[in-house]
Amino acid sequence: MRMFLSTLIDAPQEAVFAAVSDFPNAASMIEGINSVEMLSAANDGTPIGVGTRFKESRTMMGKEAVEEMEVTEYDPPRAYTLSAVSCGVKFDSRVTCLEENPGEGRGGGCRVSYDIKTEPQTLMAKVVSPIMGAMMKGTMRKAMEKDLADIKRHVEGAQNDLENGNTAGG
Repeated sequence: MRMFLSTLIDAPQEAVFAAVSDFPNAASMIEGINSVEMLSAANDGTPIGVGTRFKESRTMMGKEAVEEMEVTEYDPPRAYTLSAVSCGVKFDSRVTCLEENPGEGRGGGCRVSYDIKTEPQTLMAKVVSPIMGAMMKGTMRKAMEKDLADIKRHVEGAQNDLENGNTAGG
């Protein structure tokens, strides 16, 4: 299964990337995330980068789902990829932040895109994947659309606070 979503955020690329890659604080920004537990720093010792691992808890279809994610690609302020294996399925989520219309308004904006690919890894997952994939795609799409809306609201609110001189955040 493959899914692609994107939204335009009225803020600079660096601010948008900083928000979408702030895994330790994701639950305070994205309503659908219950909690995040950081498991390891990046391979090079920095807090976030290739090798960073964390557990993300969400409530999906009325049940708590906890997934362990790993940053497998990291190219700030442009993109990163998170990978996870759950129920015999490998998930790769590429998050891209690209400047759009530079020079317009407060510097244009930033298009955030999610490119999510799933690939069954086990025999059982391969057998049930066509059925489960069809059932899960709508639920996953709605959750990811809501995540993007939450990120947009958070980043644009913070950007407005900066522009208005309010450094207390919001």
